[in-house]
Amino acid sequence: IWVAQQAALRIPNTGMVVTNDIGNPKDIHPVNKSEVGRRLAVLALADTYGIPNLAKSGPMFHKHEATGNELMIHFTGSGTGLTTRDGSTPDHFEIAGADGVYHPAKAEITKDGKSLRLFSDKVSLPRHARFAWADTAEPNLMNREALPAAAFATDSALLSP
Repeated sequence: IWVAQQAALRIPNTGMVVTNDIGNPKDIHPVNKSEVGRRLAVLALADTYGIPNLAKSGPMFHKHEATGNELMIHFTGSGTGLTTRDGSTPDHFEIAGADGVYHPAKAEITKDGKSLRLFSDKVSLPRHARFAWADTAEPNLMNREALPAAAFATDSALLSP
């Protein structure tokens, strides 16, 4: 569903806000509805009302690059930089080699704050990555504007816009 939602962003005048940080994994309806409304308002202010320099979304997968034993993940919507809401390293990442078997990955935010470096001792030549790929995932990655990152899988047939 996450991939299809992001693919729908190709349709003009559509938008999406991520709520995996404020919801209840067992109930699709977040309790903190005012924050959902704030995020939707920011999106409307940027897209509909054309307010410039406004971070309208959290990090969304853009592309990935394999470099030796690690993957570089690049995002749109990184705002003024990537961070985590709890001060820990980014979590809920997995990588896989050509065999397609996923293993937990360690993630590091790059110095420019716009990308992530992923690696795992269990995958010597990573080719694919996924993030928050579970219904109950409550990942900590967001931009400095406090908008959370959207789930993604690099090997999906439908990549985000």
